[in-house]
Amino acid sequence: MSLPLPYETQERELVVLGSRFIAVMMPLDDLSRLGECLSWIGERYPKATHYPYAAKVEAKEKISDDGEPSRSTGIPLLSLIHQKGVDHILLCVVRYFGGTKLGLSRLTRTYREAAGLLLNEGIFAEEIEVEERTISLSYGDFERLKRKIEESDIMMENVEYGISVTLTLLGNDKMISAFLETAPSAQLISSKKKKTKRRIIR
Repeated sequence: MSLPLPYETQERELVVLGSRFIAVMMPLDDLSRLGECLSWIGERYPKATHYPYAAKVEAKEKISDDGEPSRSTGIPLLSLIHQKGVDHILLCVVRYFGGTKLGLSRLTRTYREAAGLLLNEGIFAEEIEVEERTISLSYGDFERLKRKIEESDIMMENVEYGISVTLTLLGNDKMISAFLETAPSAQLISSKKKKTKRRIIR
């Protein structure tokens, strides 16, 4: 079973002695995208004093103290990721210095506290393999299908309205087939297996 991963980009903020610590958690599918994600954080929070981080994608890991004392931030952040059992994640804590030095132990503790708030309160997902079917169907069948889908685990995406309705269904193969048996006008356009994220409900 795969480890949980962040459902979406999420943030939490902690203020200690005038310094702002903003924890940012992002899904990360490959370490090659690390620079792109860090650039996004830098644009969102410009001119911060430090941007230390930890990233984990399966067996590959990367950390940075980004100017904070050596081993004071990157390693503790990675340790939190391991404790939480999360994968495919970038965890960065942005710091705006408020003028008062915290001391090494309190500095590390504060970084961990900001990141811990996010990891404990954040929304996570699991990666699952589903059937993806793109279909077209009549408006009448679409309305009936939509009501049934709202009460199921089937996901509906990319709805387009024209002479008929075109949409994509994601979910269990047998369940999708059972749904489509109740929609006589449905015509299959394409079908394939796909990996997607499903939110973990606590």
